[in-house]
Amino acid sequence: MQMINHIVIKNGQAFIEGKPHLKAEWVARMVVDSDHTIEDVMAHYGLTAAEVHSAVAYYYDNRTELDAAYSRTLSEIRENAMTLDKFKAKLATAKRSNQE
Repeated sequence: MQMINHIVIKNGQAFIEGKPHLKAEWVARMVVDSDHTIEDVMAHYGLTAAEVHSAVAYYYDNRTELDAAYSRTLSEIRENAMTLDKFKAKLATAKRSNQE
């Protein structure tokens, strides 16, 4: 395990030190991808300003890789998302199977 100024790298993932389930990228994206302020994020996650700024710095230091992985994940979600029509068809199939 490697620690970089409030960021802990474990199994290739960056987490906030002392918060083993809080990914640095999630913290950073609240600031970078939305209208949340540093103070909003501090309050939401119970973090210090230094922890939030460290997460944002980590994001910018690794932006290309993180954005590419994020885009791949969003694409997979969109590809696998069930539309209302697909859901209705699946329900109808399940209903027919249960009736047989």
